[in-house]
Amino acid sequence: MLTIPREDLLALGGEYGLPLFVYDAEVIRHQIRLLKESFGSSSPEIRYACKALNTIAVLRLIHQNGCGIDTVSPGEIIMAMKAGVPADQISFTPSGVLPSEYQFAIEKGVRIHVDQLSILQWIEENFPGTAVTLRLNPGVKAGGHHKVQVGSSGSKFGLHADQVEEIKEWTDQSSLHVTGVHMHLGSDISESTSFDEAYDYLLSVAMLWKDTLDHVDLGGGFKVPYHPEDQAIDMSSFGERVSRRFDKFCQKAGKKISLVIEPGKFLVSQSGYLLMETSAVREAGSTDMAFLYSGFNHFVRPMNYEAYHHLINLSNPNGEINKYDVVGYLCETDTFALNRKLNEIRTGDIIALLNAGAYGYTMASNYNGRPRPAEVMYDQGKATLIRRAETIEDILKTDLSAHS
Repeated sequence: MLTIPREDLLALGGEYGLPLFVYDAEVIRHQIRLLKESFGSSSPEIRYACKALNTIAVLRLIHQNGCGIDTVSPGEIIMAMKAGVPADQISFTPSGVLPSEYQFAIEKGVRIHVDQLSILQWIEENFPGTAVTLRLNPGVKAGGHHKVQVGSSGSKFGLHADQVEEIKEWTDQSSLHVTGVHMHLGSDISESTSFDEAYDYLLSVAMLWKDTLDHVDLGGGFKVPYHPEDQAIDMSSFGERVSRRFDKFCQKAGKKISLVIEPGKFLVSQSGYLLMETSAVREAGSTDMAFLYSGFNHFVRPMNYEAYHHLINLSNPNGEINKYDVVGYLCETDTFALNRKLNEIRTGDIIALLNAGAYGYTMASNYNGRPRPAEVMYDQGKATLIRRAETIEDILKTDLSAHS
């Protein structure tokens, strides 16, 4: 399951310190190639949803391999531009933000996605003639954990079906150009029924604006395997099915329209490793407990989404199998795994958490006054430090009261 040799991971931990995030560049390239090859003649434009991992070196790598960037904040727009991404290859897909953020995006020249009538009205008043993409809520429940099912009718995201007629009438009277429609169902989408239902809905609504439409954005959320027995989405079958429908849609619309997808974790999740040192092992109670020198301040998904992440004992790969509760160092319930079978863990052993490329560093915090780890890019045997580890001094620099 390791794409980077065990010995290399151990050496990186020794060179750059622990805990440590490591990203395999070749895995990211492979995922991009897989997407490009799966859609046949439709040849979608890929805009990476960078909230998954917005480290500039990663954005630069993804852009150099033919992708644009989807952002959710002015900060991410700036990060994408720092990575060398042109404005016309950047999308802005926020939720519930102030109009000032839309002003920033419009003035930078990026594509904007809007899911509030009040924002459309504000743009009409302040930036008439602007091209907009409408984010629609298909009212379809899909994805993994309920917290990442963002396309259902109760979600805060997107214009709801009962608003479409009003939005159509309003845009017909405005100066704004509806050049695209957009949806995003959620994360960990592997089965086809719910996606097909949402996709059909999106294409049917898109026909309302076919005269000005130049793109349809399907969002992302494609499943990657986390558990050793998991199956990833069959991207080849998915791409063929999407392309077939989309070709018919373009024929019906009577024009060539671009297909856009916004993968996030699909591109980066499997590339990432979080390396952590074992600080102690407690052999008491019904299950032994391994304490790692890291916590949900560095990787929150197991605690926030009850997500499974595979763990490997890099230091003792042939040790006898035992069951452990694997916990972190925060002064709060802080659990990576419960009752997990692992090769014997000893104090000082290095544990690798897999699928750490998405929503790891980008969701990390300084909780408990803990600095964030370094990040390293591994590319065909060569490692490059792309972000140094924080120190407590870095944290204090942003606390003005510490200097008064």
